[in-house]
Amino acid sequence: MFLRGEDINIGLGVETVRGTGVAPAVFIPGKTPAGVSVDVDKTLIKETRASKVSSQGSEITRIAAGGNLEFNLRVSSIGYLLKSLLGAVSSAVAGGESAVYNHTFSILPSNPQHPSLTLALSKPGIQDYEYPLALVKSLEIRTPVNDLINATAAFLAQKENTHAAYTPAFVASDYYFRHQDVVIKLADNVAGLAAASPIKVKNFKFGIDNKGRFNQNVSELNPSDVIADIFSLEGEMQLDLIDTSLHDIFTAGSYKALQLKMTRSDITIGTASNPAVTITLPKVSFESFNENRKIDDIVEQTIKFMAHYSASDAMAIQAVVTNEKTNYNS
Repeated sequence: MFLRGEDINIGLGVETVRGTGVAPAVFIPGKTPAGVSVDVDKTLIKETRASKVSSQGSEITRIAAGGNLEFNLRVSSIGYLLKSLLGAVSSAVAGGESAVYNHTFSILPSNPQHPSLTLALSKPGIQDYEYPLALVKSLEIRTPVNDLINATAAFLAQKENTHAAYTPAFVASDYYFRHQDVVIKLADNVAGLAAASPIKVKNFKFGIDNKGRFNQNVSELNPSDVIADIFSLEGEMQLDLIDTSLHDIFTAGSYKALQLKMTRSDITIGTASNPAVTITLPKVSFESFNENRKIDDIVEQTIKFMAHYSASDAMAIQAVVTNEKTNYNS
């Protein structure tokens, strides 16, 4: 039978034991069909056999898996990705609420083994697959003015197993965000972000890469582990050129705190809370500054920035997700 791209769905769950598959806790609808698939590395056999042919055969050296998922960022499912990507999470009841929780995600220190996921790939009528010991290697978040807030996650996984047919189900309370739900702020420090006025941004994107990689040893066809390494946190924003404030931050080499906050103020959860995702970068530098000087339009400025570790805040990034989930445990 034929398979439509829109029928392909991916789910994921947090593993209790690394490498032991678990049932999906959530399915994430993709903007494009999930690209997760098996990854087979081979080496060509090239020897001096006077055959006048470039190789005498091919041998498999590693079987693993990986791929990307482009999706609309949603307030519940994003927590599973952040847990694997960053490594650490703590969950607590939101103040004054009984069924609303704040989940605080941060970089797991001194441990390359982040919580592992099992990916579930649904390909109805063809064959479904399970990918245990999976890691979110990178995540890029984008805030276009002509689309929903969306992101792309890149996965690595130990291997591919065939699996009985999954039945994808989507959670109604996994709310998406629109560009009008976004507020971006700059301040001298994290304490100053609350009172800071939002900056007017035309386009914004931010990427997190934990440099995830396979850890493979002799005698292992499948990698024994998938681990995270040193983080890179970089982004870019476009704004109308209305003054020299951002230019002056760039030329002075100053550091700023930056915050990206998404809040569905039109949706109430619990008594009086709203679904929200807040990403705070306590120490950001502007690494490049360019002006797009069009003769027939408003001049725009494009700024590329990098987030650094802040010793005073003891972090490089913090993400707080407010939703109705109790926790992101296995």
